[in-house]
Amino acid sequence: MNELGPAATACLVGERNGFRWFHIEDVKGRALDDLAAAYGLHELAVEDCRTPGTRAKLEEYEHHVFLVVNTLHFDSEKCHSWYGEFDIFMGKDFVITVHDGPSRTAAAVRPRFETEVKLAHQARLLHALLRVIVGRYLPVLDTVEERIDQLEDKAYERPSPQLLSEIFATKRALIDFRRVCSTMREAINLLLTRNEPWLRTHQAYFRDIYDQVVRTLDFVDTYRDILTGVLDVYLTATANRTNEIVKVLTIYATLAMPVVLITGYFGMNFRGLPLVENPMGLTIIHSFLVVSTLAVLWFFKRRGWF
Repeated sequence: MNELGPAATACLVGERNGFRWFHIEDVKGRALDDLAAAYGLHELAVEDCRTPGTRAKLEEYEHHVFLVVNTLHFDSEKCHSWYGEFDIFMGKDFVITVHDGPSRTAAAVRPRFETEVKLAHQARLLHALLRVIVGRYLPVLDTVEERIDQLEDKAYERPSPQLLSEIFATKRALIDFRRVCSTMREAINLLLTRNEPWLRTHQAYFRDIYDQVVRTLDFVDTYRDILTGVLDVYLTATANRTNEIVKVLTIYATLAMPVVLITGYFGMNFRGLPLVENPMGLTIIHSFLVVSTLAVLWFFKRRGWF
């Protein structure tokens, strides 16, 4: 290992049981380059750290393993979802975590690193980091579930074009979550097959992480099915509303038909039309209009159409 520069030394979280933990929050800074030179980090892995939006994966290099994990985020008000990236380099005597900007994950584990005996091993430190990240998946999905409940209530009460946009936005979020969880499942599954002694002896802990990811995937699929049901409710409610409108318009149009027919007939400009010369003609025609309209209403009522 080469001598560490001041930038890399500043990123040292601590040293326990023969390994060091470094945490970097400036991916463009000098610290990552210094640690790459000191521990032989592969240039492609370093490039992945500096490229935002990398999906979860596990890659093996000569002197280390490189793991990319993703965090889930959901804004319920805007129906907007996104995922974050957390990179981890692991070797026999080091763990290097990289995140672009302040990390809640590192902040949650850092105080425990110096005090908890179980974190005196790089595999247990890795498990602690993964548990924090994956442990936040279900609370995010709880927020999605609450949003789906709200959408379902709106679908029953007041379906609108805006509601349809919200349904599709939430559905896109669940699709994104499924992609993230699927790649996470693959990455953790590969981690379970590692043969490095410092990983192999702690596989039970990584199986726990794998089970959490699988459980999250099950919830995502369940919520997608529920959201499909909400969409069906919306479409049914919209169709029923359209049918009611068409029904009312049809009734009005049908009621107007006798009126239009009678007024159209007697409105022709020809001599000799019935009742034209009759002093009671206008009254009789008005009576026809009222009686014909009432007759149509009676017919609709008798058939149960109104």
